[in-house]
Amino acid sequence: MNRKDFLKKLGGGAAFALTATCLGGCAVENINPDQPGNNAAIDFTLDLNAAGNSNLSNNGGYVIVNNQVVVARTTGGEYVAATRTCSHDPRKEVILRNGEWYCTAHGARFRLDGAGLNGNGRNGLTIYNTQLDGNMLRVFA
Repeated sequence: MNRKDFLKKLGGGAAFALTATCLGGCAVENINPDQPGNNAAIDFTLDLNAAGNSNLSNNGGYVIVNNQVVVARTTGGEYVAATRTCSHDPRKEVILRNGEWYCTAHGARFRLDGAGLNGNGRNGLTIYNTQLDGNMLRVFA
């Protein structure tokens, strides 16, 4: 039996259901930059005196915010921020390690400015702006 005969035998409703399922899996998601979780919506402030942010009082320390952003203090004492989502494989595993952004899932490495340092990091990493005002650190896109 060929495919045409099979689909005739199966019936139009079942064929539609199978086709809709297959095509739905290939759909492209539209991204609304105003929705939380998208890069354009990143704009928050951290109180550096808050207990949950105490890692930022040490050079080389970092905190994870809403599993979306990693905020860190470099070995030189500057504040930096990047997406947690690795560009190699969209897992939220990016941290600060040895003075660079590092994906714990598969070893992608990035400079602090987001440029890739190895094959898995070649697509770069989204970096956010930081602005310190007293004990308040603003992170924004």
